[in-house]
Amino acid sequence: MKRKVLSYIRVSTEEQTHGYSILSQRQVLQDYAIGHELAIVEEYVESESAYKPGRPEFERMLAFLTSHRDVTGVLCYKIDRIARNLHDYSALSEMAGVSIISATEALPENATGKLIGTVQAAFSRYFSDQLGERVKLALETKARSGVWPAGAPIGYLNDPVTRGIVPDPQRAPLIQEMFETYVHKEVALSQLVCWAEERGLTNRNGGRLVKSTLHRTLMNPAYCGNIRWGEVIYPGVHEPLVSKALFDRAQERLNGGSAPQTKQSFPYRGLLECGHCGCKITAGLIKRQYVYYFCTQGRGKCSQPYVRQDRLADVLRPIVEHVHLTKDQVTMLLHMFEREKDRRQEEREKRLQALRERLQVVVQRRDTAYDDKLDGKLPEERWVDLERSWSHETDRLRGQIEALNPSNAPRRDDIQATLELLERAPVLYVKQDDDERARLLRTLLLNCKIVGEKLDPVYKKPFDLVAIGVETGNWYPARDLNPRAGWNSRAGWNPQTRRTGGRPRGRQARLGAS
Repeated sequence: MKRKVLSYIRVSTEEQTHGYSILSQRQVLQDYAIGHELAIVEEYVESESAYKPGRPEFERMLAFLTSHRDVTGVLCYKIDRIARNLHDYSALSEMAGVSIISATEALPENATGKLIGTVQAAFSRYFSDQLGERVKLALETKARSGVWPAGAPIGYLNDPVTRGIVPDPQRAPLIQEMFETYVHKEVALSQLVCWAEERGLTNRNGGRLVKSTLHRTLMNPAYCGNIRWGEVIYPGVHEPLVSKALFDRAQERLNGGSAPQTKQSFPYRGLLECGHCGCKITAGLIKRQYVYYFCTQGRGKCSQPYVRQDRLADVLRPIVEHVHLTKDQVTMLLHMFEREKDRRQEEREKRLQALRERLQVVVQRRDTAYDDKLDGKLPEERWVDLERSWSHETDRLRGQIEALNPSNAPRRDDIQATLELLERAPVLYVKQDDDERARLLRTLLLNCKIVGEKLDPVYKKPFDLVAIGVETGNWYPARDLNPRAGWNSRAGWNPQTRRTGGRPRGRQARLGAS
């Protein structure tokens, strides 16, 4: 009875001209099977690179082998046809009762043959990696020289003569018009999608341009004559479709800048999150005169009302007042800081002493074991295990010692400056303009949701601890490594829900809920 095997054929496009075509491989495999009493029960043809794991035909073949135990081999043209990455080769070679048979390489079906196959798989992966690096280098060199290195972006066509890009006579004018429309007519990206559809601007396959595609298109410096490769921008030799000035103004809008024909700023934009739907609160000019803040409604229609900027500044003021410290409180906290600093220094010294003693013990044990290894008293395998364990332990101990370095502790000058800022914060907030108010709020806040005019703030550290002290009068939350019950940096303080957290009660339960 003939031995049952599968045949596996893989070819990439450029290999069709180098003797590795599907037909030529199939003929070799069939001839080999006839001459070696093999019966090919299934054939699997992969017409793509095997550099990455997850080839569909290869996965189908593995599934077939799993369910058909009577099939005991996989026949291939060469090992590198099936072993271009170690992950797939290992998955196949480790299957019980299945061997890999090369029709053009005389590999024995034993441990030696498996070793040779594994080495060939490793070399195949190496050559694939090397090829990938060469391709990347060639593309980067092309970009450095100013020639577009890949498929042409929308609005351009690849030129087979210059191997660069040239304007697409159909789409290039529409790309130019799109930039003009976005910059000068205050069109949002969602509206630009409809505009592109109405104007007939499509992708290279004739499909509809979605919002994310338009966003990437507007950010692509190719349209102003440059080439972005990785994190570097190179000047290109291709014809730009828009001016650098127009492209830069488009970037200002995309990055949250104000509308191009007005110098109006929106200082609180990006600071708040809608408590109804979770979208960001953005801003815009109403009647080209009044600044309003409103939900982006990125997830559908939202009930969050529009809020004028002058009103929003008043709504946000309690965030600053909630961490306001009196002069006496600043003095008290500085004294507490000094006492706490002394206490922590004493604890640090004790901890450092214990860590250094432990480190010395580990080092001594390692040195003794190494001597034993040299004297032949300790087997090499045991030494390797111990050395690995001791290396991890010494790295861990040295890391803890470094973390206890006094230079990592907060300085008194920094603490004092922070506390004095909180003392003056309410007065500064009232006197400053909206830009400075927003800057102060961004210093204090990690996040803040708004529902109507009610705020739900989350303070950054250490301002969250100050908020606890102001709310509760307890200024020792950091004595324990774990926050005391009732406070959660994201949930707040609630004396009636000490285990479950919650927001501050009383006048600050919901800021702005007066």
